[in-house]
Amino acid sequence: MKKLVILGTALLSLSLVASEIQIKGGYDFNRNQIEGYGTPGFEAGLDFGNGPTAGLEYIFDNQGEFEWGVGAEYKFDKKVKDEDGESYKVMRQIPVYALGKFNLITTAKGNDVLYVVGRAGVALNEASSELKDEGINYDNGLYLAGGIGTEVGPFSLEAIYERSATPFNGFVTSATTGANVKINDYQESFGLRLGLRLGNLVNDRSPKIQTVSTPVEKIVYKDRIVYKDAPGTTTVINDKTVVLPFNCTVSEKKCTIRGFKVDGRVPNEAEAKDLKTISSAINSFAKGGSIDFVGHTDSTGSDAYNQKLSVARAQNVARLLQEYGLSNDVKVGSISGKGETQPADTNNTVQGRYNNRRVELFFNNVDFGKVKFSN
Repeated sequence: MKKLVILGTALLSLSLVASEIQIKGGYDFNRNQIEGYGTPGFEAGLDFGNGPTAGLEYIFDNQGEFEWGVGAEYKFDKKVKDEDGESYKVMRQIPVYALGKFNLITTAKGNDVLYVVGRAGVALNEASSELKDEGINYDNGLYLAGGIGTEVGPFSLEAIYERSATPFNGFVTSATTGANVKINDYQESFGLRLGLRLGNLVNDRSPKIQTVSTPVEKIVYKDRIVYKDAPGTTTVINDKTVVLPFNCTVSEKKCTIRGFKVDGRVPNEAEAKDLKTISSAINSFAKGGSIDFVGHTDSTGSDAYNQKLSVARAQNVARLLQEYGLSNDVKVGSISGKGETQPADTNNTVQGRYNNRRVELFFNNVDFGKVKFSN
């Protein structure tokens, strides 16, 4: 049970920091070794056939066009056949590499449906025990790979071409010195990799919202309220008249709270300040009535997930409004969510999806006779 808790905590941490782990399995359809590359008189080739692979990758930040991380892979069954048709193991190889991923096409739901990937690192090579007994040893060498891939939800699929240096010595001796001659081999292979993705699976390409603090003059309610239009000028508003912020409309008796991340359940700091303003303003004129809260999402994610997310957003905004001092005379009415079914803007652009992630506040039986809405 303790291990499950630790695993769950680790996966939650990956989701929060926009990173992911990929557990990969694959198959190389052909593995060829070119022997004696650059060593005149020793050029030859070996066919290692094919074989499975297993690997693990960690991507540090999977948001945006470019992603990067590290990985390692184990290649099984590096064997060749002798003249009698018997297979024997030649070597063990484990590439360890840094990886870069460039996303060419990302859907509105955050899936990278087409990307190119590159690897660069070192191939850890070790000769089999049979070859070691004959005095043959492999050295580590440069490892390079490249390919294309796609992601659908928790799965990835890649087509990969690899090339790794596999220098070895002990097989050939110099005729003049009697010392072992180092042969500069390299191997190349082509295969497929299927990955299971864990962590944050949605690539949110929307721009990060930067909060800018603007000093706001505190309004003191006495016999009348004074609203400053511009420096050096003032406009007197009738007694007990209040000004609500720009995201409210008088015709619908509605205020809209935005500022949610793709999977966010609470608004950002700037929108939270608007909730404080709305709470204070309502308390100054409203002596009854109720407020209905309706949550919405963009089209990122499944219909079922978005429905639950929209309800959670509405619940949190209602809770925050009460925490910011909403009078007990104003009741919280219905709390509901519409998921992605009622967009206020297009879901085909970053700004449109941002506008659709919102909570709407509808005022019922509230006297708006002394309320001014400013845009």
